[in-house]
Amino acid sequence: MPSRQACAVSGLLVLVLVAAQASAQASPVPVPRVDTATHRLGADGSRLRAVVLTYRSSLTRDSVASFVGEVQIKISETQYAGAPAWLLAQNGARGTAAASDTLVVARADLRPLHWIASLGPARLAVEFTADTVFGAMSSPLGRHNIVLGNRADLLVNSAAVDALLATVSLDGGWRDSARVLVLDSGGSTTTPATIAVDGEEHVSVPAGEFDCWIVSLETERGSERLWVSKQDQTVVRSEQIVPQLGGAVLERALIRIEPSVPPAAPLPPSTSSPTRHSR
Repeated sequence: MPSRQACAVSGLLVLVLVAAQASAQASPVPVPRVDTATHRLGADGSRLRAVVLTYRSSLTRDSVASFVGEVQIKISETQYAGAPAWLLAQNGARGTAAASDTLVVARADLRPLHWIASLGPARLAVEFTADTVFGAMSSPLGRHNIVLGNRADLLVNSAAVDALLATVSLDGGWRDSARVLVLDSGGSTTTPATIAVDGEEHVSVPAGEFDCWIVSLETERGSERLWVSKQDQTVVRSEQIVPQLGGAVLERALIRIEPSVPPAAPLPPSTSSPTRHSR
């Protein structure tokens, strides 16, 4: 079975928590049914706002909750390769390891353009062109190149999901589909996902009380529930099942909302220059 470190590395670098390659030898995990309906996502990037959000994360396993760390998400305007963009920067800690995750997306429709992340010794650098995703990831488990076809509906990390939910018109019947980027020590791929409003609930988190839509994200690798404020469509709470940790639940809760931050400095086409590889 994979080590706790391997699972933690995957947890930072990808949206869906997947285990290292050795987990393939474990008992099969029940796979939720995924709706593969035609992609209809209509993200309106003009609805996103510059803000600083701080979350507290915990992992519950066998009824025992463990503190994972605090993560600050900064959303700010920037430019990338001379074009308007949003910078989605996550910084914090996972246990004793420093974590950093920066995603640049197009201002108009949130298409991913550039992504770098790190957790302790683990590193990730990815570039996105109109038709290709290319880059590399490395960790104590080894180094792996990333070369995939790109898609307009690709979601690459939790910040991308949060941003999407802030820019679509949610209601009680909202439902859509997308593809999720999955990276682990065995390689890289994309997997179909269904995103839908399952209900509504009044929730209390350290940042306050909110009337929320409950949104589910289902993939072949796992599932996540997100509580999205009806007022401004900020994710205030989420729960993600981690099959590779025996069904443990990774939870985050919003603890602080801070004012908008100044626009970030323009970014060059690539700050990390990952080597492009032929298919």
